[in-house]
Amino acid sequence: MGLDIYSGTLTRYYSRNWKTSVQQWGEKYGMEVNIIRPPEQNVEIAPAEEILEGVTNWRDGLIAALSENLSGKPLWKEDIDTTPYYTDKPDWDALEALMLYTACKALSEPVPETVVKNFDVYKQPIYSSFMEKKANPISLFDSDGWWLPINDSFMFKGCLPTGDERRIATVGMLKRELEQINSWEWQADEETIVNWSSTEGYPTDALYGKGKIERIAEHLEYNTVSLAKFAFSILWQAVKHSEQYGTMIIYDY
Repeated sequence: MGLDIYSGTLTRYYSRNWKTSVQQWGEKYGMEVNIIRPPEQNVEIAPAEEILEGVTNWRDGLIAALSENLSGKPLWKEDIDTTPYYTDKPDWDALEALMLYTACKALSEPVPETVVKNFDVYKQPIYSSFMEKKANPISLFDSDGWWLPINDSFMFKGCLPTGDERRIATVGMLKRELEQINSWEWQADEETIVNWSSTEGYPTDALYGKGKIERIAEHLEYNTVSLAKFAFSILWQAVKHSEQYGTMIIYDY
């Protein structure tokens, strides 16, 4: 399964009133795109009004429960289709390259020049060493890919509106982690970071035009830092969107 980053209202997310970057690409180039989801997600979708009510009640209850940890009432929007959303697709290789880069830099170890396609960061010795030595939770490593639109920095285990249990963090926590990663070496400004989602990442395997794809290569190895910058850019833009509109950030896969 591929990985998308979504920043938008939970109501829009649960009602599936949004399109992945691949779906948007397919519409642009006249190609049909079918999103295949796990069997447990193939359920009948409730009316948007019902989803909005349930999500809003969950949000209000959660804010009340977390009130002692909050420096102020968070901007947290919930509506059916008014608040815009942001999405892009780093996929797992890029996200795990960012995690590998982070582990190496935190431990002052050299970053591998390349990673192979579909590599598993969790099997890398440097990852295990980092997880053993880090003193505090890091949402990029320890959360389940759910961040609340809250500026304060913390993480906890809780239930989603669906009843599923997750390790949930805050956007403020993710933002501070990204700022730390950027400060180590890149020290990139906002414009540069945003551009990385277009200039860095996966090498070109195919050319495409209206209604057709021409495969020109099959890359089985990627530049680690380029992939890390690509994922970093997407997460950074999701954080900026969340701060502006008061929206969740979610790993969708």
